[in-house]
Amino acid sequence: MAAQLLQPLLSALGVLVALQVPYLLLRRGFPSLLDRIRYQLWALSIAALAFLAFGARLEIAPFAFAVAAFATTVLSVDLGWRLLDRFVLVRQRDDRGRPAIPQLIRDVGGWLLLVAVVLVAGREFFTWDLSRLVVGSAVLSAIVGFALQDVLKNVFSGMALQTEQPFDTGDWLEVEGEPRQVLGMNWRATHMRNSLGVDFREPNANLTNARIKNHGSGLEPTGLFVRVGAHYGHPPRLVKMSLERAAKSAPGVVDNPPPAALMVGFADNGIQYEVRFWTRDVHQITRVRDGVLSRIWYQMHRDGWKIPYPTRTVEHDSASHIARDKSAWRAHRAKELLATVELFSALPEEALDQLAAAAKLLYYDAGERLVTEGETGDSLFVIARGSVMISKAGTAIGTTAVALATLNEGDYFGEMSLLTGSPRSASVVAEGPVEVFVLDRDAVAPVLAQ
Repeated sequence: MAAQLLQPLLSALGVLVALQVPYLLLRRGFPSLLDRIRYQLWALSIAALAFLAFGARLEIAPFAFAVAAFATTVLSVDLGWRLLDRFVLVRQRDDRGRPAIPQLIRDVGGWLLLVAVVLVAGREFFTWDLSRLVVGSAVLSAIVGFALQDVLKNVFSGMALQTEQPFDTGDWLEVEGEPRQVLGMNWRATHMRNSLGVDFREPNANLTNARIKNHGSGLEPTGLFVRVGAHYGHPPRLVKMSLERAAKSAPGVVDNPPPAALMVGFADNGIQYEVRFWTRDVHQITRVRDGVLSRIWYQMHRDGWKIPYPTRTVEHDSASHIARDKSAWRAHRAKELLATVELFSALPEEALDQLAAAAKLLYYDAGERLVTEGETGDSLFVIARGSVMISKAGTAIGTTAVALATLNEGDYFGEMSLLTGSPRSASVVAEGPVEVFVLDRDAVAPVLAQ
């Protein structure tokens, strides 16, 4: 008996050893422990089938051979599909570099193929009656389908999303008004994360029914817009120039396509404008919008354009009183500041009052340029709040600007352009929110004449 078992055992051992050779060559194709176990089970099933085939003269039950053949068939098809998926299907790409067949579709296709192979192998090796199985499975499928209808809905929704591919991993979607980045998708939900680092598991069925905006991954600029109103008395052409200039200077806004301002309607409180701009910073859309709106406020304030707001209560004299009080407060503050400036410290009280009344209070955002080197100018700036950086372009070609000094509250610059009309000798950039009083030549000329 031992002699009869020797040849089948040697045959099975030889088959098992031979199947380890491709495993060692392709072990990188089996990164997970489950894949490695699946391969070894397949190798053992073939070795068992070889043992039973070479030991046919032994009195071995046919059922054992059927079990071995059934296991070998199922495991062979499963392993073959996984090798096809890992080395062929996953490398097929479309024009945009995405997998031609999405992962979820491949997974579902593999499960359906495995179920079909189990049924066919069961009929061949165990003479299963598939007609009875179909009748019994119909009732079971109805029960399972009713109990798992939400899960199945998400599965089919995930398949639809991966087939249509309205977004890719890494894209930023605007869901319910909030930007979220797509990190991955499985059979039940889509994994997303917002700009605050909060993770979301959004059911696939919700995404198929929701209206979402896809801003892409940042490789191509995406368009955004903000709306702002302006007073009816301001010329639309000049207002649109201010809006476009403000949007162009905002952090994160690209130069091409350039920002565009359009007049979109006449409202009760003013003319409505839509400012369109493009950015690649899709991971911080809210910050880009914030930057554009902030720069619009600063630019319109400097250009003298009023942003209207609805008035609910009408008091005939309050507006004029508030304007007078605000003008007096501004003049008093300007006078106190100008009195500390060396250039005006020797002026009499009346001259300081005259200069303070003519001074304009302007606001600048962080990073905005107050003065550009080489441009013509005829105004003096006195810093009321904040700080600015003075820089000068390098003399050699290609060198960066050289920082000269930092000016703070009470400091001033631009006196040479004011007195002589010479071009600006350096550039001045706001290091943070800055308030400055500006005196131009027309305001200083009467004092100089006196």
